[in-house]
Amino acid sequence: MSKDFLVGESWVLTDVTLIIKKSDLDPDVITARLGLKPSAVRPPGPDRWDPRGDTDGQWRLQCDERTTRVFSEQLDAILRAAEGCDRILASMKVEGFDISLAVGGYADNDSQLSFSASEMTRISRLGLPLVLTPNLNER
Repeated sequence: MSKDFLVGESWVLTDVTLIIKKSDLDPDVITARLGLKPSAVRPPGPDRWDPRGDTDGQWRLQCDERTTRVFSEQLDAILRAAEGCDRILASMKVEGFDISLAVGGYADNDSQLSFSASEMTRISRLGLPLVLTPNLNER
């Protein structure tokens, strides 16, 4: 796509996160199984910030502006980690784990977030849902 057709600025303060969820998730077991140190974990049960929300346990590997402010570098870091344990992730999906790749960031009405064809191919090969969550609050 030609840059002439793109409108607005890019998302800012992006983050890319590999999220693994399950009702009986044990974060320590996931860490050992993947051989990756998570950025955050939450055992199953009510979330203290949103008690009526999701009660699944969560294991998260995140890359955000503390590592790099360049979206493509954030995405590459998380994709490399996921690709390094792709067979384990595929096995976990069969076992009933909910695994996704989440992208968040601040966006204006006309903002864009570009993925290269090779990035989309890598995501597709992993077979993970891609969840985009733009934050449209004023910053």
